[in-house]
Amino acid sequence: MTRRIRTIAWRVLGSAVLFSAACSPPPAEAPTLEAPESVELSVEVPVRVTGGDLRGAVSTIDPEIMAFRGIPFAAPPVGDLRWRPPEAVVPWDGVRDAGEAGAICVQGGGQDVVQSEDCLFLNVWAPRHISEPLPVLYWIHGGGYTGGSGSTQIYDGARLAAGGSVVVTINYRLNVFGFLAHPALSAESPHDASGNYGLMDMVEGLGWVRDNISSFGGDPDRVTIFGESAGAGAVMSVMVMPQSAGLFHRAIAESNWVHGWDRPLRGEATGFDSAEAQGLSVAAALHAEADTADALSVLRAADAQAVLAAADADAGSPFLRSGYVWAPNVDGWTIPDDPLALYASGRQHDVPLIVGMNGNEGSLMTQGLPIAGSEDFTEHVKSVYPGQADEMLAHYDVTSDEGAQRGIDHLVHDMYFAGPVRAHVRSQAALSSPVWLYHFTHEPPTPWGETLGAHHAAELVYVFGTLTTTDDPGERPLGLSPVGQYTEVDHQLSDAIRAYWLQFAATGDPNRPNLQVWPAFDTGSDTHLELGADVTTGHGLHRAGAALWDQLQAHRRVAD
Repeated sequence: MTRRIRTIAWRVLGSAVLFSAACSPPPAEAPTLEAPESVELSVEVPVRVTGGDLRGAVSTIDPEIMAFRGIPFAAPPVGDLRWRPPEAVVPWDGVRDAGEAGAICVQGGGQDVVQSEDCLFLNVWAPRHISEPLPVLYWIHGGGYTGGSGSTQIYDGARLAAGGSVVVTINYRLNVFGFLAHPALSAESPHDASGNYGLMDMVEGLGWVRDNISSFGGDPDRVTIFGESAGAGAVMSVMVMPQSAGLFHRAIAESNWVHGWDRPLRGEATGFDSAEAQGLSVAAALHAEADTADALSVLRAADAQAVLAAADADAGSPFLRSGYVWAPNVDGWTIPDDPLALYASGRQHDVPLIVGMNGNEGSLMTQGLPIAGSEDFTEHVKSVYPGQADEMLAHYDVTSDEGAQRGIDHLVHDMYFAGPVRAHVRSQAALSSPVWLYHFTHEPPTPWGETLGAHHAAELVYVFGTLTTTDDPGERPLGLSPVGQYTEVDHQLSDAIRAYWLQFAATGDPNRPNLQVWPAFDTGSDTHLELGADVTTGHGLHRAGAALWDQLQAHRRVAD
């Protein structure tokens, strides 16, 4: 395995809000703008949005699609606005060129693209000729809440738009800039909360969609949020945020990543530091001591790269449950309570949902783990999961050195993906809206696919239809590549997935003629759709492994 893949394995994971009155979503009963019956988009005629006029560009993938990139949806969160809720867009003069993507949010990885704290941009793809309002797909990218952007090549929305939708992809603040909590930040908040700024950005973007998407032919009353990895974990978080009520109407979560999202803002925590305690450690590294009156001034004046370095100093590994955790926290306001308790008690937004996982989510994540044989596997389980070690060792049954890699892949698959996915589908099935479960099992004809199988994030090019045989040196902040030796089977699978996703966005049900019938999930039949070379149905997807995750979560909460 190359060093590049080992490095990417840690960064590819993945994928609110001290709102001021100016940027808060309206009450649920407030009317939305009525979408016009028809829209014509062109390079010649600017589009008016919050902040000013935009000129888009014809998509390089499909000449019948217009692309508008680098659209500001909030003020730059820089200077005194660092670690504050998003504020209103700063208006611009004249017509803004929306032909190129904006800067990506500050992150590591040495990417050859512009990074900046001034990164709250979104991108829109829409057909040039729209005769009636189209459903909206709102993408939240993955990257373990530490990397990624909405403008990477894989997420080009042209092919989804060509299927009859308006596609929006966003940037949101990442890592320490998006999720730093600190007692002084909480103290300046009227909600006594801090840390969930990345989630606030996502909701701010949804507010922008509500106010502006009709100008692109989108229907503000048919908005589907969808995301992968940390983006899917973000979908789960947005679904319990009071601030997001009424801003979306359906949801799709691909390979939910929820590591650390149940940390308390302050006080005792099992297995993690509290969010504020972690923030105090980062602040100390930046010489902003807790008892210094101007601690926030020091933090906000610090160079962005110095802040990032302080945050990376104790990066650790989520799979060893060590080091800092950059993720949402239970701040009592944007995330009102333990999110699993919110789901278990039915307090999430009751909307139709698609949720699922890939065939071997663990394979990409385990490349850096020191598991060379069965003894290493046993020691890993006893060290990281002492409360469930006996049950896990019996379930994964690693009895030889040759089986150690399979065992650790399977364990990570269950403990970080299958468990959250099944908790999501199970809790949602108790509500009035339907939910559908899928399993992506196709091994892509790519270098990663050949060695890692149906790995984490493998479905992305199929969802967006961005399969290509030609390398593009453009932005690739997570190292994910759409390049492969794709065949007609791959293109047919991509067409089928996009058809399901688009039908769901349009109607709230993925089923339509000429597709394999996808039964809604219920806990009795436990049915899922298998997305492979053949699209079929199955039952009991990773039920036993996910039950071990349930035990782990229950044990942690008893320990609390």
